[in-house]
Amino acid sequence: MKRTFTLLALIALCGMVKGQYIEKNWFNSSDSVYGYYTSIKPSSGRIQGVLVLLDGYSGNADNFLSETKIHNVASANDILTICVPTGQRLYLDSTIKDVLNRILKETLLTYHLRKDQFAIGGMSAGGVIAMRYVELTKQNPSSYPVQFSACFAVDSPLDLAGLYKSSQRDLRKNMIAWWLNESQWIINRLYTEVGDPNTNLEKYKEVSPFVREAPDSTNEKLLRDVAVRTYHDVDIAWHLKNRNRSFYETNMLDGSELISRLMKLGNKDAEFMAAKTPGRKSDGTRFPHSWSIVDEIELVQWLKAKMNFYPDHLNTPFSYQAPTDWNAETILFPIDFAPSLPYKGFEQLWFAPGWGDPNSNEKWAYTILWWLDAKYSFDEKILKRDLESYFSGLTRRRAVADKLDLSSLTPAKVEIKKVETISGDKQTFSASADIFDAQVSKKPGKLYFKIQVKNCPDAERTIILFEVSANPTDQAIWKKLDQINSGFKCVDVK
Repeated sequence: MKRTFTLLALIALCGMVKGQYIEKNWFNSSDSVYGYYTSIKPSSGRIQGVLVLLDGYSGNADNFLSETKIHNVASANDILTICVPTGQRLYLDSTIKDVLNRILKETLLTYHLRKDQFAIGGMSAGGVIAMRYVELTKQNPSSYPVQFSACFAVDSPLDLAGLYKSSQRDLRKNMIAWWLNESQWIINRLYTEVGDPNTNLEKYKEVSPFVREAPDSTNEKLLRDVAVRTYHDVDIAWHLKNRNRSFYETNMLDGSELISRLMKLGNKDAEFMAAKTPGRKSDGTRFPHSWSIVDEIELVQWLKAKMNFYPDHLNTPFSYQAPTDWNAETILFPIDFAPSLPYKGFEQLWFAPGWGDPNSNEKWAYTILWWLDAKYSFDEKILKRDLESYFSGLTRRRAVADKLDLSSLTPAKVEIKKVETISGDKQTFSASADIFDAQVSKKPGKLYFKIQVKNCPDAERTIILFEVSANPTDQAIWKKLDQINSGFKCVDVK
């Protein structure tokens, strides 16, 4: 509708488009067009964020997916995409508000997510609905299931009073043109449902993300602390040549004004996004009012930054450093070789230079730090279960990859005991594990552990530091491992 409505990412996208599974979730089985929403899960199996998408006027929850690859790129980047039917509406009404509340509450509970892991965006009328919904969640947070870190609109008429008047200008400027039927329809629809903005501006302030001509327009102030983008195809020559429209009859006018107001309010994450390439439908037809004006990969990277994906965008969750010649690695949960570990978060590994040398006193010497995004309790039984799952999976994966004789492969067997709690810990444990050492010696071996459940002020997170070596704890390598542990510091996130 007119106005109403990194290389790794590319590699991942190419590999997943064909086989991606789109799940239908019904909330009104009697409505075969608008009675369901769709969900597209991340290909990794882990969810670090949720993106809610709404199409333009009369859009359902899946037809528009052929016009964009946002959901594909999101899936390759640990983002769950939820597509909500817009239906035959131009703005947020009580029905679509209730539908959004229901779907978001269901998503929050189904996937055990935090309330701040959400972003929302829409095309045309979908962008109007998305933007106004975010404003209401900020105005009355207790009445809504989630809070949004980012919001974007794709060529949306964000000032509905402005849309009414620009449609009037369209009719005055043009005598005969097929698109004028839409302009007249917009005027009729808004007049019937909202009224004439010249005499009923208060009603427009209720349904519109902002009202440019209202001297007391305040809705936009609710977006002061939200990352906001508006996307537009700025090829005004196309609009003039093909529609006889100036900037005053496009959605760019009000989109840029909203961003200007947010910048004045101090929002440093408010951006007007000019399309990098001309807008086109999926069949190649030139059409500025389309999903294709969004650079999908760049958008998803922006969303990841705003939704605080871990570990890259955490605000210094801890201070922890190994010697400069040790090698670092970070792995996100769920861990592919130990999928039964029931945690969200990440592990940070530091490997001694001689970790993989069977003749070195640094053999298997490394530290494992688990940063877990929830409050968890640990005891001997739970740690035994986790370590056996972890090292059984780790060694089996290497044995399979190296085509070793799997008849010699045995599951890890762990012995663990609680010891005197050391300074900085909630709990301290020691452990040993009998493993088949597929990584280094290619034969049965033994690992030794010191385990510290850290006593950090952030009660909503759990941090565990594992010191590991193939040498018993009285050997010299443990001085280095203990120094790493002693240098660990919590950071009070409050």
